Amino acid sequence: MRAEFLVLVVIAIVCLPFASGENDYAQDGAEFTLQWEVDFGEVYISTQPVSSDRAIFVRTSTSSLSQGVPSVYSLNFAGDENWRVQNFNSTFQDMAPLEFVESGIGDCGTWPDMLLVGWSDGLFQALNANTGAVVWQYQTQINSWGITGQMFIESETVTLPTRLGVDKLCLNGDLEFSHETGLGWRNGVSKSEGFYWIGDEVGNLWSVTNEGVTKHFIAEGKIRHAPISLADDNLLIHLQTSSGSTIYRFDITSNQSSIVVNSGYGPGMPIIIDDYVITADSQFLRSISCEIQCSVNDVEEFTSNGEISNVFGRIMLPQNTVDGGYGQFEIDDDGELMPLEMATYDDDWYGTAGIESWSSDGIQHMLLANDNANLKMFSTNAVSMPEESQNSDWPTILAILSALIIVSISSIQLLRERFQSAFKFFILFATILLFFTFGDIVEAWSELVNDDAPASNVWDDEWPDEWLGTQIVVFEFKDQTIVTGGLLGNANVLDATMDAANKQGLEMDIIDSSLGKYVVSIDNVAGEGWEYSVNGQPGTVSAEYSGLQSDGIVVWKQL
Repeated sequence: MRAEFLVLVVIAIVCLPFASGENDYAQDGAEFTLQWEVDFGEVYISTQPVSSDRAIFVRTSTSSLSQGVPSVYSLNFAGDENWRVQNFNSTFQDMAPLEFVESGIGDCGTWPDMLLVGWSDGLFQALNANTGAVVWQYQTQINSWGITGQMFIESETVTLPTRLGVDKLCLNGDLEFSHETGLGWRNGVSKSEGFYWIGDEVGNLWSVTNEGVTKHFIAEGKIRHAPISLADDNLLIHLQTSSGSTIYRFDITSNQSSIVVNSGYGPGMPIIIDDYVITADSQFLRSISCEIQCSVNDVEEFTSNGEISNVFGRIMLPQNTVDGGYGQFEIDDDGELMPLEMATYDDDWYGTAGIESWSSDGIQHMLLANDNANLKMFSTNAVSMPEESQNSDWPTILAILSALIIVSISSIQLLRERFQSAFKFFILFATILLFFTFGDIVEAWSELVNDDAPASNVWDDEWPDEWLGTQIVVFEFKDQTIVTGGLLGNANVLDATMDAANKQGLEMDIIDSSLGKYVVSIDNVAGEGWEYSVNGQPGTVSAEYSGLQSDGIVVWKQL
């Protein structure tokens, strides 16, 4: 009897590492349950989904048509597609948030319920929210990129951050003004004290009216979010710099700026929650109070370069690392941040898209999306919808079953004091376990070795600014160097390398080995071999197992 009990205990312990599934979790006593999920394929979702009282809207983007066509989808609340609109010309990363506007009538005429979409090829479209038909569209000026920032909606107008300036249109499509400012990227528009405000790529803040524009220099750097409008004629700017970022307070009346605090690389999109400004970057999450002078209330270590969301009174934001997941924080009356448990899921990965949330009929709903282009809907107090049957992973199941049998036999042999036989079965079990976990072990080792190396170590100032925050692959041949930037969504060095090679038309010769895949030749050039580095750190494992951050720089060098 004792032997049987011990065998059952061993089996239970062995089973623990293999048990996994989607996390259902509670928030303020309400348990969120997965209702459905949609996988959009080899594309990205980089902006927050949008909901109306009739539908859900989500955009996907890509840097290559071979991965998929940039699209905007309308889904019903069961996750089924209502319609989609594709743009075959928008093959850059689309980062402009979608905006839904209700039908209306006014001095600007009439318009139906519309979804407003800014594309990275400069096209701006007003789509009928019910059918996806184009109500009207408008072409903005482009310079490599088009529209990538957040638009500003008023009762009858929309103000666009174009690549070269600011355009304002009535919601019926009539143009009110078009002004040129500085070159911008991800630079959204806000409004304060009768002025529209927008930043550019060299640290200028622009105030815009119907009559013209005025430039205000903040500091050397890049303003890549809509300025936050504060009380008492102030704005808050999170400026990206070559050494990290700096948060500024700008006084509209005096046109003077002052430093609030220095922070980390890659600022995200700040928002106001409960009278506090919440900022995020690759190192910190901060709460800032600006009642009189702006000052930091609290700071927590966290990596996020995307959109911050207020989800039923709780701060939630995507963790932009290979581990993914969503940070959760509460903020008290004094502005102190209280970290809560990470919300994690089976398919977690890099992410920048914010979380859409709403309540209906006493039920709370959330939409989560990441760079894997997987969209999930969670709801409280609702019965989970039946999942579609999926093919079982029979090799893994058989391996687990074999391991359980081996451990059971080994335990029985051990209890019978047949130590030599038990040791043999244990070695067999360890071999099976190592076989199935080898890739994870190697990948974890690679992350441990290269985790502290920033991409700025090897950034070349001659590269275009559009490549900042993207993946870059460099091929250093003996007689030439080929550089490919603007890559997005590659999980490891090998994927990024293949992506760059495809874009450059280079042939790759790759072999399989017991330690992973290795590059033998690039464009039929082998030399004495090829070696790679990530952010200046030599590769220590197969490129297949070397994880790559969203702004990682890979250099292949011919030996």
